[in-house]
Amino acid sequence: MKKIFLLLIVIAFYGCNDYLDIEEKGKVIPESVEDLNLLMADYTKFIRSTVNVFFTNDEIKLYEDEVSRIFWGPEPLVNGYRWKDFIYDNPDMNDADWNNFYAQIYISNVVLDKIEEASGTNEDLRKMTKGEALAQRAYAYFMLVNIYGKHYNSATSLTDLGVPLYLDSDINKLKGRATVEEVYNQIESDLLEALPLLPETQEFPYHPSQGAVHGLLAKLYLYKGAWEESLYHVEEALSINSFLYDYNDYDFIPGAPKFAGLLGFPRQTFEHKETLWTKKADHPFVYGVAVYMSDEHLSLYEPGDRRLYFTNIDAYFFGPNQHGPVIFSKENYYKAGVHTPELYLIRAECNSRLNQPELAIADLNTLRGKRFNSDAFVPYEDVMTGEQTLDLVLKERRVELFLEPWRWFDLKRLNLEPNRQVTLSRTFNGETYELTPTSNNYIFAIPKRVINLNPLVEQNPRN
Repeated sequence: MKKIFLLLIVIAFYGCNDYLDIEEKGKVIPESVEDLNLLMADYTKFIRSTVNVFFTNDEIKLYEDEVSRIFWGPEPLVNGYRWKDFIYDNPDMNDADWNNFYAQIYISNVVLDKIEEASGTNEDLRKMTKGEALAQRAYAYFMLVNIYGKHYNSATSLTDLGVPLYLDSDINKLKGRATVEEVYNQIESDLLEALPLLPETQEFPYHPSQGAVHGLLAKLYLYKGAWEESLYHVEEALSINSFLYDYNDYDFIPGAPKFAGLLGFPRQTFEHKETLWTKKADHPFVYGVAVYMSDEHLSLYEPGDRRLYFTNIDAYFFGPNQHGPVIFSKENYYKAGVHTPELYLIRAECNSRLNQPELAIADLNTLRGKRFNSDAFVPYEDVMTGEQTLDLVLKERRVELFLEPWRWFDLKRLNLEPNRQVTLSRTFNGETYELTPTSNNYIFAIPKRVINLNPLVEQNPRN
């Protein structure tokens, strides 16, 4: 039983797929390049990203008298909101993040095990399919190691525990946790190997491309503090796609409730022109009801910022909240992939840290000029130090990326810098909760179910 814990996850969530439970149900075995490419083309599986970090995000606010309205189950959200040791208390509960990412890894490993010997004469398709499998595996491990491991720290990464590292489709192996260094090295290796195998762009951006891989490499090196390497890859990504929507060109549909969306703004992932790689939060309504923007986050917005105008609305289709505006995503989903606004911000951060503040300010002004009412936008002046500019970049990350999962990872990485450490605090149901910069609960618990099935997986220390 313990030897098949990963297979159980795959069967439980993807058992209806003709290719994944082949040995158990005798269905079609993927033997050709075309078969393997179909595995990588499954939009519903590979688009899924994290939901857990939305529970712990410091930029939201809950009221105890309203959480019962959270129809999809308030327990994980409330546990995360209170930064409890375990978001999923019940050992029988599934952790969607762990399950989804390891399922993506399993599918990718099946493809990688078979792709070189698969039948077929379309060598371009063979290369692209292999590149997609490498890139998708890398993304899954990037999310897993940042959710369930400490943030990358060159002083401790050789011993800090990451996640189990599966590099083939043999699910009978029991593995313990690889180190953060080992997982990061594998992500880097997969992405660099994938680059020459992929096209520069893809027709549908849920397929990874060279631009997408460059973007994830830029993020990987940013998290490692390797500014020059990050800058190189973000420049490469932006050379492929640097498009930004001008929010002055959009407004809510006249005569319709605001949750109907913006007139002319794309609400299908494949139509979004700022997207290099589509990923989205596993749960589409995690902030759709009874969740508020925190007062501290609200204070970051300046007059005329259309990002706030589009994000705080009077009601969603579930009805209004009891204590104020509803958090709304104009895309109708929470982005978790690679998008041009963050690429501009990554380049700005790298240039700030490399003491090129004038370049960073230029990127901030480019982005902000597309986000403010045209009569309210005031460009930043190029008279700041790198450190002053970095403060602005980090603030802009919070505003621009509010409905994306990166804030939690930013808190973890910035807590490694003594001058940027913060202690989080909030009150719920009459009790105050704190999260210190060194708290173990910045690192999510390994699911209890996984620990029970595989004794080689060591649990993260809890507070």
